[in-house]
Amino acid sequence: MPSTVRPLTVAAALVLAAAAVAVVLPRHQPVPGTPTAYCTDLRLLFATDEDMRATAERLRGDPRVREVRDQRTKADNHRLLTGASDAAGTALTPASLRVVEAPGVDPADLAGQLRDEHRVNLSDACRDTGDTDESGDAGG
Repeated sequence: MPSTVRPLTVAAALVLAAAAVAVVLPRHQPVPGTPTAYCTDLRLLFATDEDMRATAERLRGDPRVREVRDQRTKADNHRLLTGASDAAGTALTPASLRVVEAPGVDPADLAGQLRDEHRVNLSDACRDTGDTDESGDAGG
């Protein structure tokens, strides 16, 4: 085979292989709803691991909730926060989980609704520094 034909044959084979992969691999499936940045961190805190697990299971069926993430037991959180695994510290540390709101659901409204039953921490990384603070006074 001439020396110029071999590189062309290899190049053609690579192009065909790439085309085959593009056809065989599934395309990215779109997620319904409006894409938004994950600005909020809505965490629920629990006195027991069992309460955390039961609530996580219930919230997975809640239409206001897109996703339940970062389920952490009391021991997991204590190790994460302190690096230790002592029983006394674990007993004082809450279990937790993160809730990601469904498209169109206001995270502050969801946090308010969940506060009726749970200890809730909500932070918003996308919040403007010029927004009002907790007391209602304008920042800046």
